[in-house]
Amino acid sequence: MRFWGKITGTQADYYVAEGTADAGEVAEQPEDQEKRGEGVNVYAYWVTNAPESGIWTLLPDLAADDIHTARDTKCQFTGDLDRKVYTNPFIFKTEKFLLRAQIARISFSTWLVPRNVYRF
Repeated sequence: MRFWGKITGTQADYYVAEGTADAGEVAEQPEDQEKRGEGVNVYAYWVTNAPESGIWTLLPDLAADDIHTARDTKCQFTGDLDRKVYTNPFIFKTEKFLLRAQIARISFSTWLVPRNVYRF
């Protein structure tokens, strides 16, 4: 488990932790959704609005259409995971799915390499 970062919201901010989680018993999983521990779901993410409270919420696993929707969506996060997202194109899910998709997009497109690790 490691601290991933902070995402600002209009009413509250999200503090994000990244780690691995066992799949456990998964209810009916959509066909286009990768299993936990594979692909975009290789890591699990927990969020909280107040790190000192000790209450962290596990974000849901992603399906392929969540990533595609997140690419086309431009909106501000509110800080409420259960709030419906009103945007164009319309999203039929809550903010926690959009947040998880944006975290995945940022994680898989950003890499830091310490100086002098690679030679060219």
